Amino acid sequence: MSGNFLHGWDWVSTLIGLLSVWNLGTFLHVWSILPKRRKSLLTDFLETKDVSIWEEKLSAVLFPIETKLSWIKHLASIATMLGLLGTVLGISEAFSSLQAAGTVSLDAFAGGIKLALVTTILGLSVAIPSLFAYQFLKHRVLDLEREALSWLKIPPTDSI
Repeated sequence: MSGNFLHGWDWVSTLIGLLSVWNLGTFLHVWSILPKRRKSLLTDFLETKDVSIWEEKLSAVLFPIETKLSWIKHLASIATMLGLLGTVLGISEAFSSLQAAGTVSLDAFAGGIKLALVTTILGLSVAIPSLFAYQFLKHRVLDLEREALSWLKIPPTDSI
């Protein structure tokens, strides 16, 4: 199990790092498009003559945003699982090192335990902020949806 491919630091930590970059990019994308979508929704609402289809128009605009947003939550779960996988691989490597050494040695055990702890820390370091980011953006999208639906009862002024 000590081959390069199965060595936890080589690929588990790299995958967790890639997930963190992907999640950050997704967060920044969704966060940056929300004000633009609000502005385009307001323009559409003010130009719409038939408000009976407003809810469908709103759903059509928000659905792609919600889909991208769900990726943040899914990737947080994957990061957690990769951290756990790295933990298991590290502990397995630690026991394999002990077996190869033929004796109980802290030096033989330490490398695998370090790997286990590092991948656990990396996985949680990606998952926890990702879940906070997901909740933050989810509430921003819900606020935008509530605001846009309220325009049916209290139409906004013509200023955008």
